[in-house]
Amino acid sequence: MTDHLLPIGEFARMCRLSAKQLRHYDQLGLLVPAEVDAATGYRYYSTAQARRALAIALLRKLDVPLAEIAAALEDEQVLSTHLRRVEAEIEHRRRTARALTRLLEEGLLRQEVTLVNEPSRRLVVHRTVCAPEEIGLAVGKCMAAIGSTPGLRWGLFPLDLDATQISITVGVETDEPGGDVERLPAGLVAMTTHVGPYEDVTLAYQGLFAWIYERGHRPSGLAREAYLAGPEHPVTRIVIPLEQSHE
Repeated sequence: MTDHLLPIGEFARMCRLSAKQLRHYDQLGLLVPAEVDAATGYRYYSTAQARRALAIALLRKLDVPLAEIAAALEDEQVLSTHLRRVEAEIEHRRRTARALTRLLEEGLLRQEVTLVNEPSRRLVVHRTVCAPEEIGLAVGKCMAAIGSTPGLRWGLFPLDLDATQISITVGVETDEPGGDVERLPAGLVAMTTHVGPYEDVTLAYQGLFAWIYERGHRPSGLAREAYLAGPEHPVTRIVIPLEQSHE
């Protein structure tokens, strides 16, 4: 045994881990001891293994599952994917915090709302299911699936987000044949435009729904979002179909 090998207790202390964690990582094949005493079963670790041990600990703090950590440590591209996900989540939290600050300081926004008769529209769409809190991420994935087909992008969402999983649809307005087609019916709608990060769009929805209810209208069908610009400088038009009066 050389001076560079440490018993499990000392190695755990150096890496700020527990011996129990190190044994578990050994069982999973994530961090195998440099040497195991055949007579006693004691584990010994090289000081050079501290880098891998700390990397595992940091990945766990980033909520990377143990089952995925081995691939992340062996493949730089997999690791980069996890890091991009974490950075996106951090940015999402920052924007959400800014939206909360704005709500607390300014209260509900008074949206500029327009009441119009919307024409029917034909969309070629991509559909998915997600948790309500993952709508932004799901929209991004659907946009990528649609690709570069020219035309205005639309998102379709349920009016109520009280289910654990909801169906969303993202499509491009086009007359090109083929694909999964969704037709938006013509009719009376209330619409407003939100300029800024998508995380703040909830405030615009609240202002729009307040306007609708204050004037005695009733929402109907699916909420629609038209993505007029972005993602660097996003502009989102929110469209809520209204029940038609039969008087």
